[in-house]
Amino acid sequence: MPPLPSVSAPSGRHEPAQVQRIKKRGVLLATGGLLFALGLTWVLHAVGMVPMDTAQWEAAVALTLVVQAALWLLPHLGIDERLTGDPHYLYLPMLCAAALLAAYVYVAPGARYLLLMAWFVALLFMGGLAGLVEVVVLSAAMTLGYLGALGVRARTGLGADLQFAHEAVRAGVFLAINVYAGFVFERLRGERKERGQLRRRLVELAVTDPLTGLRNRRYFEDILRSELSRIARYGGTCSVAMIDVDHFKNYNDTLGHLAGDEVLRQLAQALQDRMRVSDVMARYGGEEFGLILVNTDREDALEVTERLRHEIQARRFPREEVQPGRHLTISAGIATCPEDGIDYEELIQKADEALYAAKAAGRNRVHAAA
Repeated sequence: MPPLPSVSAPSGRHEPAQVQRIKKRGVLLATGGLLFALGLTWVLHAVGMVPMDTAQWEAAVALTLVVQAALWLLPHLGIDERLTGDPHYLYLPMLCAAALLAAYVYVAPGARYLLLMAWFVALLFMGGLAGLVEVVVLSAAMTLGYLGALGVRARTGLGADLQFAHEAVRAGVFLAINVYAGFVFERLRGERKERGQLRRRLVELAVTDPLTGLRNRRYFEDILRSELSRIARYGGTCSVAMIDVDHFKNYNDTLGHLAGDEVLRQLAQALQDRMRVSDVMARYGGEEFGLILVNTDREDALEVTERLRHEIQARRFPREEVQPGRHLTISAGIATCPEDGIDYEELIQKADEALYAAKAAGRNRVHAAA
């Protein structure tokens, strides 16, 4: 069964523009949060609650803008697509956020607990996308950065009031809380995956014929209209074959609708098995099927469809001896774009007319539009 159509990316890019916008918007939101944290440390410094070197604070602001600008440029230029292990573009920005928060801890150690709380806000960006392992690894990086920043201050004599052993205990508690959060994130990711599978299943059901398992008429129309639009813009060709089961009413009336349903299932499978990978087969309605032959001119379409007709004639179907000629057969009509039409209605009309001509000529044959 052919896959559902996907959104095409612009030339030279592999991701839709919408995905790129989401990634860049996430970086901008993170930038705003980091700058807010820096602004809050400045307010605390201004009211005398947090001692801080102003020059270092300004350097932290500049560093934040440079790092976040680089993170924004990666999806803007499409470079992030090379990060195969980070499809949602979360882990690199989160590692950078951990490094920046550690730098803030060095600049304003008096606000270190507030900055640790900011990490929990940063984790919200990964809700439904990251699980236990990712949360623990990133939080461990944040913990090490936190302890590293305080350790550097202690070694340089700027953290005389810091008790490193106590800070190590607090960092351990911080990491333990993050481990617990990781279990919650793992559950959220599982639920998100289940919802995604359900949505894909609903989409699949919306375009699938429940009896035969082929694509349905809605899908057929969407794909054909899309293909015709492509040809109108860029040129090319495609053909449509409308296929109908000969004397199917006789089969149904003689053996019943359940037998008719079963033979339609087997016929659909036979057609699907012989179809080319690039083509689309759908149940158009009743005992009629539609086949879209992509990049196929009239001559090749006749050859492909004639081969299908021979395959069906040679195949054995249940109780087909009740049919005229004692075989289940098909007839088909073919129309080609742009020779026979350039829009959907015109092309289908020509294919239907060719199908009627094939039936009028005795059935079990393929005709092209006149």
